[in-house]
Amino acid sequence: MRTWRILMWIAGAVALVSLIIGVISRLAFTPILGLEARAYLGFTQACLLFALNFGLLQVLGKLEKKA
Repeated sequence: MRTWRILMWIAGAVALVSLIIGVISRLAFTPILGLEARAYLGFTQACLLFALNFGLLQVLGKLEKKA
């Protein structure tokens, strides 16, 4: 179950970086690396959903071990 934890942290870190780039792009009113702020923020949402999913899979694995 350690794999889910690692994937959760990776997805969370990528989401944080994407969020920061998206906010900077939104405040500067300019695309960064050819992508608009909306693209970065949409990618942030997807990464956060993956992180949540991996966290729930980790909890589910612990509950299965107990049963």
